Amino acid sequence: MNKDKIISFSLILIIAFKVVDIYIDFKSEVSYIHLAQELTLVIISLGLFIYLMKDIFTRSEQTKYLLRQLHSSQVQQKMLSEQLQSSKHSFFDAINAQFATWKLTDAENDIALFLLKGLTTSEIALLMKKSEKTVRNQASSVYKKVQVSGRHELAAIFFEFLDDDYQQ
Repeated sequence: MNKDKIISFSLILIIAFKVVDIYIDFKSEVSYIHLAQELTLVIISLGLFIYLMKDIFTRSEQTKYLLRQLHSSQVQQKMLSEQLQSSKHSFFDAINAQFATWKLTDAENDIALFLLKGLTTSEIALLMKKSEKTVRNQASSVYKKVQVSGRHELAAIFFEFLDDDYQQ
């Protein structure tokens, strides 16, 4: 924007000096060809100045429009983020409510949640600082209480919840 101001100011100075020069030349009775050349330069400079001012105005309006769009997008993104957080909390509340219905212990809750997240028994054992055998036993206990044969069926139960919510 600074260069626009410098160019605008320069064009105004050129126009002003040329107008003064034309006036002095006219008073000094310089040839009409010379006056026509200088007048042509004034007209070209004035045209460039007007073009520059329109361009500055257009870019300014575009910038304002883009800033409004950016603000609107930021508001929408924040709203979507809040909705996502709310949905995430609701989903985990539903998972925990279902775990309570199945009467899972705290350890089984943790194991079941890690299984739903897709962790392997060795990864779960590492995170929980338990042996893999303990984790497998607790996972088996979860599957038995839920009446499923494995992690895929366990996850499918919750995907069905999501599918039911989606179709409503």
